[in-house]
Amino acid sequence: MSNHVVRLSGSQAGNVASIKKLITWLNRYNGPKFLVVSAIPDILNTIQKAVGNVYDTDTERLPDKFYSIFKAHTGLTPASSYVNQVEQVTAILTGIRIIGDYSNSLKDQLSGYSEKLTAEIFKVMFNSAGTDANILLPENIGLKATDDYGNATFLSVDKQMLSELPAGNYVIPGSYGITEHGKISRAGRTAADYTAAFLTKELDAGKLELWGIDQAFRRADPEIVPDASQIGRLTYSEASELAYFDHFSFHPRTVEPLENRHIPIYIMNTGPEEGKVDTIINTETFVEDQIVKSVACSEDVSLLRLNGPGVGLKPGILAKVTSRLNEAGINIKSVITSQISINFLLEKETGEKALNLIRQLGFSSVKEISVIDDVSLIGVVGHGMQQSYGVSAKIFGAVAQHKINVVLSGSGASDLVSYLVVKSSDKEKSVREIYNAFFNVQVPSLEIIN
Repeated sequence: MSNHVVRLSGSQAGNVASIKKLITWLNRYNGPKFLVVSAIPDILNTIQKAVGNVYDTDTERLPDKFYSIFKAHTGLTPASSYVNQVEQVTAILTGIRIIGDYSNSLKDQLSGYSEKLTAEIFKVMFNSAGTDANILLPENIGLKATDDYGNATFLSVDKQMLSELPAGNYVIPGSYGITEHGKISRAGRTAADYTAAFLTKELDAGKLELWGIDQAFRRADPEIVPDASQIGRLTYSEASELAYFDHFSFHPRTVEPLENRHIPIYIMNTGPEEGKVDTIINTETFVEDQIVKSVACSEDVSLLRLNGPGVGLKPGILAKVTSRLNEAGINIKSVITSQISINFLLEKETGEKALNLIRQLGFSSVKEISVIDDVSLIGVVGHGMQQSYGVSAKIFGAVAQHKINVVLSGSGASDLVSYLVVKSSDKEKSVREIYNAFFNVQVPSLEIIN
């Protein structure tokens, strides 16, 4: 018997037609079928809100909120196993309010219930559709993870236990594993993709299927370019790069366990056309005629800038800044440098904090330290940029022609992406004009440099 792994999106909960179609699709396969679920958005948001405001959460009314979510998605009263999970969440929150203990591991434990409760709902939906489904918790299958709470890495799973399972459907809450000390450690807010990819590798499955993706891989943000088509083929690197931008719902680390094994990812279409694949992600470097595959954007960015004539001569500046930001838990998205300036792309909410921290370091060769937060990041993504004539010229020609000021740019660090930092007010115009330059103008194919 062969194993089959599917990541089932929480957004499919309550979608009876989609679940019935999935069941029909799964019946094609013999052996165990592992359904790794991401959290239902309502459940995730309710728990995240409680975690963020634990001392102000009305724990007495919280169970009713969870029960209403269950009924909304299943049409039934909550199952006893679901009620037990809700009671555990409420008890933990109440305990935190009493004793004031609120560690990172406890935050991950609470957040882990978002997928546990989701698994209970999907189990009921499968049973209501006439198909048995059983829940396998990560703690029951020995899914080990590092203790990097909120950003854990999966280490191992009890393959012997999983190999002895009979054929059937097994629902696994995604996004978390268990540390060597028995605590829950999450790989991210919505990291079920990564969980499913790790299990795909460990179980020697031939592919990973993503059933339901909230924001598909498109040529551009559909809210900016409504007719932007879906991308049929991506490399692992292209998919990971796009995952960092606002309008994609794909965990960047999903490709990590699969790349060396050349295991493909299939993003399945959940519409009426059975077996349709929207996007295939694998190792095959497919260079399209226009080179660019997508024009992506993000508003979750701030720019920390260190300027000074001695920046390029004074050793250690970059190392000291990155170390200080790392100690403070501030993620650096990218670094773009010149001889007189070092620019750090950070998450928007961390810009001011980073500015205050770096000012305390007191660099004699840095004359100005500032943060700019009214900016957006534009990523032009596609393999072959360094081997092609005219790509950069088309990008900068598009923004220059339409009087878009580029605050900062960077290319060359990778063969598959060029970055532009623009004013937030120019974000949509930038995306539209760069998109038009590559996809809406009939031009000869760009020449590939041998």
